[in-house]
Amino acid sequence: MKYYFKILLLSVGIGCVNLFIFFSLLQFQIVHNSSYVPKEFFPFILILIAVPIQFLILLLVAHLSKRNEPALIITSFLFIVTCTLLLWFTSAEERTTYNNEQVYNTTEKYDYQQGISTPEGYPVKLLSNSRFGISVKGDRNSVTLLETNKVYSINWGNGDTTFKSSMDGGVAVPDALSLYWYSYLEDKYYGLNTQLDRDKISENFKNGFKRDIKGTLTSSDAINAKYNSLIAGIAPGGDVVLWISGGSDTKELEVFKANELNRSQLKDYDIVTEDARQKVLKDTCTCEDRPQFRKIVHNDQPIPFGIWSHKYRKKFNWKVSINNFGQSKSALNFYYFNGERNTMFNEDLINFKFQERVLPDFIKFVFTKDQKKYKAFIEFEEDKLFNAFEKLTENNPNKPAEIVLNINSDLKQAKIQLKSKDQILELKNLQNVKISLN
Repeated sequence: MKYYFKILLLSVGIGCVNLFIFFSLLQFQIVHNSSYVPKEFFPFILILIAVPIQFLILLLVAHLSKRNEPALIITSFLFIVTCTLLLWFTSAEERTTYNNEQVYNTTEKYDYQQGISTPEGYPVKLLSNSRFGISVKGDRNSVTLLETNKVYSINWGNGDTTFKSSMDGGVAVPDALSLYWYSYLEDKYYGLNTQLDRDKISENFKNGFKRDIKGTLTSSDAINAKYNSLIAGIAPGGDVVLWISGGSDTKELEVFKANELNRSQLKDYDIVTEDARQKVLKDTCTCEDRPQFRKIVHNDQPIPFGIWSHKYRKKFNWKVSINNFGQSKSALNFYYFNGERNTMFNEDLINFKFQERVLPDFIKFVFTKDQKKYKAFIEFEEDKLFNAFEKLTENNPNKPAEIVLNINSDLKQAKIQLKSKDQILELKNLQNVKISLN
């Protein structure tokens, strides 16, 4: 009887060793625990059930080997090895997920959304499999999605951002971009698969930008705000621009060129019918007599291919100068043709220097005078502004040029000039200036 009890203890010992191995691997396995009974519970039960079975097998081995001790030791060792191998191979998926989770947990993550932008009046339909690619993936990571099967028609640089699950906070920085879309005006399909400069994106998310939430117009009182959007801009001809954006600041990061796709390369449900195309092209809002309130404003007109990737991104050496009309503090909000935006505070304006910049589409000049805050809105006419800069710099592309803003002390009149060392161009018909109380 004593001998049988020893074999029972040996079986229990084997079970204990197997349980120890199981618990050692458990850290890899506990990654899916959404059910009422975690699936890790079943291997635990099987190891316990195996104890009496191992006892019976050891009894059989003892009987056949005439109680040969080495035979029992070898059999016990085989039980442990078999259990270890089964646990190892059946947890391969969980170990991979666990390792991914460890890498993801140590990866920089930020709270941001992703979005799509198009030039005003050039709608596109985003097709399936369009996404920002993240090579580092966690099992419970937040998810952002580019919404497909909808018509995007937004102002250039302003993104139509999409839902982000904030269950686990931030999202890892993407390192790839896949975009597939249909251009309604061109009646063409495009595709882009490219790597992104992950380090550059991460650096901008980390550094952020200055934002004046107190309204003091000074950089010393501005907070260090964070970017909260990555926006992919889609323009006619397959031009793609990537911006990082937040609040009053948008910065261009990269520019790409997509390839035209044949219908044979597309899935059936991605193909846009002619009826669907005409429905979008004829969907014109006339609620206000302003182009930005209309979805389609360029129908039956030549498409200015390349202006978003070339003309709007061309830089000139310029700065803004403002006369002293009694203002105490001021700031400039720039909205550029290439979709970028930024703010220059009071200290920056005092030390405003010539620098190569893209041209502004719109400038908001905020200032205080007699303890009241005002806003001056300066809207430029695109072609005339570009022509003026081209004329001023035709012999010297790096020639410094000043956009000079002169405002009367009574704030009733304003004049803008484009000025160089040897030339002055009056911008009489190039802009629209409006001044109002904040």
